Amino acid sequence: MKDDASIFWGNVKKEIKSQNTTHEWVAKNSGISFNTFQGWISKEIFPRLNEAIRIATSLNTSVEYLASGSVRDNNKSINIICQSLPKIQEHLELIKQAAKELR
Repeated sequence: MKDDASIFWGNVKKEIKSQNTTHEWVAKNSGISFNTFQGWISKEIFPRLNEAIRIATSLNTSVEYLASGSVRDNNKSINIICQSLPKIQEHLELIKQAAKELR
């Protein structure tokens, strides 16, 4: 089984390739020296959290994705909320009407 750093750097490399960018660009854009960046990759050293965040931000992704290869699917929750909105609005209108009647 791969360790966390191996998974992280594997996903970083995958993103670099899919975005047609370079290690140099990600390092520079993350505020990390290229030598340090390359050293972490070659030695499979997991960066500190603040550095991992900067790398993920440079790649327009999340640390969660880089560390695990997956992301949470919020679509189900969003769909439930969207489906509930008309009913919520209906209830709000009833509350407004009741408030007017109490005045």
